[in-house]
Amino acid sequence: MKLRYLLIVFCCLPVCLLAQQRTALHGQWSFALDPVHVGEAHAWYGPDFPLTRWDKVTVPHCFSVDPRYMLYTGTAWYVKKFQHAAVPAGHRAYLRFEAVFYKAQAWLNGQQVGAHEGGYTPFELDITEALKGENTLALQVNNAWDTTTIPGAKTRIPDTDENTGQLFPWINYGGITREVYVVVRPEVYVQNVKITADPDLTRKTAKVALAVHVRNASGRVAKPAVQVTLYRGVDKVPVKIAVKVPEIPAGATTVVQAEAVVPAKEVKLWYPDDPVLYKAEVVTGADTLSRMFGIRQVAVQGTQLLLNGEPIRMGGCNRPLDYPGYGSMDPTIVLEKDLTLIKNGSMELSRISHYPVSTQLLDWADAHGLLIIAEAGNWQLTPKQMADPAMRARYQAQLREMMERDWNHPSVIAWSVGNEYHSHKPEGQAWTKDMYAYVKSIDASRLVTFASMFVFRDIIQKPEDEASQYVDFVSANIYGDHLKNLKHIHALYPNKPVYISEFGLRTDGVKDEQDRVRHLQKAMQDFRQCDFLVGASVWTFNDYMSRFPGTNPNGYRPWGLISPERDLRGMYLTWQEEFAPATLAVKVSDKQVAVTVTARNDFPRYTLRNYTVQCGSKSAAIDMLKPGESKTLTLEVAPGAAEVSLVKPGGFVVVKKSIHP
Repeated sequence: MKLRYLLIVFCCLPVCLLAQQRTALHGQWSFALDPVHVGEAHAWYGPDFPLTRWDKVTVPHCFSVDPRYMLYTGTAWYVKKFQHAAVPAGHRAYLRFEAVFYKAQAWLNGQQVGAHEGGYTPFELDITEALKGENTLALQVNNAWDTTTIPGAKTRIPDTDENTGQLFPWINYGGITREVYVVVRPEVYVQNVKITADPDLTRKTAKVALAVHVRNASGRVAKPAVQVTLYRGVDKVPVKIAVKVPEIPAGATTVVQAEAVVPAKEVKLWYPDDPVLYKAEVVTGADTLSRMFGIRQVAVQGTQLLLNGEPIRMGGCNRPLDYPGYGSMDPTIVLEKDLTLIKNGSMELSRISHYPVSTQLLDWADAHGLLIIAEAGNWQLTPKQMADPAMRARYQAQLREMMERDWNHPSVIAWSVGNEYHSHKPEGQAWTKDMYAYVKSIDASRLVTFASMFVFRDIIQKPEDEASQYVDFVSANIYGDHLKNLKHIHALYPNKPVYISEFGLRTDGVKDEQDRVRHLQKAMQDFRQCDFLVGASVWTFNDYMSRFPGTNPNGYRPWGLISPERDLRGMYLTWQEEFAPATLAVKVSDKQVAVTVTARNDFPRYTLRNYTVQCGSKSAAIDMLKPGESKTLTLEVAPGAAEVSLVKPGGFVVVKKSIHP
């Protein structure tokens, strides 16, 4: 096999001898509630504090769904005893939490080592000086909210319901909800890398730009050797590279720029139906950081959303992090089941959550081809909150953490700077304009939007009346009167794509499930009349627990296509039919079946790649089918076969049709 490689060398000598080491700390911890806030004063974090009366829990852990502490709000403590080898010379040790909701303070062996605010993103604390052979790690967690937290309560708005204003509509699932590690690294190491892979759709080449964040945690100036290798599968890719190498001051982080042009024969674009991934491996000394990425281009042109130069129009969903017994922990068994249902339902373009989702979700989306609009936690912040410098700084910190974690995922095509805030007020306008600029300063390669609940209202009479004027495409949460509201938005912004970030109907607000089905079918009729509409995300994929006013007496808000336990409702089955990218026509004669596959040319609308038509054990392939095109395939009817299916790459069944009258 021909060896293919990409080698980027940044000069000088190796500075360390040992590679990064990671020790998992999740598993059994000791746990106690602290409802009257005495733990810190009484030194519950101390190595000698008795834990005999503390409960045992398994981390990841969500105390809000643990039957012993159901829906508790307040302070709680986790303590872990563990052993660790001595940190080698020239290395440092870090404590890494993948997520803790919401505020956290950590002590190691009685010494406070750091704190963090924000419930959905990772954080690291330097514990080199505090780490010993025998260790006591204590974490104080608080999941309470107020008008300064994100998400949180609203500051009072005149003429509004103050009860509603004190709450946000999902549960504040508290705890160490994801994994915990001790990571030992060389003092000079790769902290992060941002990969921007921009294809030239004419030449079929791609420019890959890397911003390598190298941290010098030593006490001296460093100029380390850095190598970057690019892989597709197991093969390396040959390119030439331009490199700039600065010195790194002691205690500083430097961003090292690198750039390569990948030749056409090595470029394979990332599509939802063909999600080809590359890997960048960055090495400095003995430290290695690997990140997956895809080569794809996302842009807006007039009212079109373009993926690799092709207009796309797709369905999607909102998936609250909620499952009975797990809360927001999102274990693999739940995550993969949900995402398979999402893919089977052709929910390809989703504003998937009000807050950052797990890395595991985005890894799955990268590998299986989902498009995601990622959003940090501005849920209905009031004008006063959006004008508060402290709140702005808090939000920007959480937004940056999300972006710096997720900026290499090809599935993430846009950043959202909030949901349902007062975008028609001066403070909301300023927020949108400023946050747009802030996002673009971190990542100019993706689109920016926000979910508006005002842009379609009659009070918005001209583009300048509402903050959607500042974003790349308009997103709107629309419940009813879809056609009227969409036309209103389009009249305001005739040269922008429109995306419905929420629409739907609750199960407890209708006579039966057929009412919801008819509502969806009428919505689809409206969507198909609006060629400027590029996507629509149903609210919601699954039911979710809430204490927000108007919640069903069983504790759930029943918006879902599926139940809390993931039972399919009629709405899901209708969704699957309406949002499939193609239709099937079947004609049976003798022992054969002729299947005509027609790619939709209205909504949804995108090119089909590498699909398969199956009839029992028999199958036939469709390499490509552009919108509006048809292809007829003839298959033998396998014994016992009752239907034909259209199957996406990866085995996702999106359309079924009976072969019997």
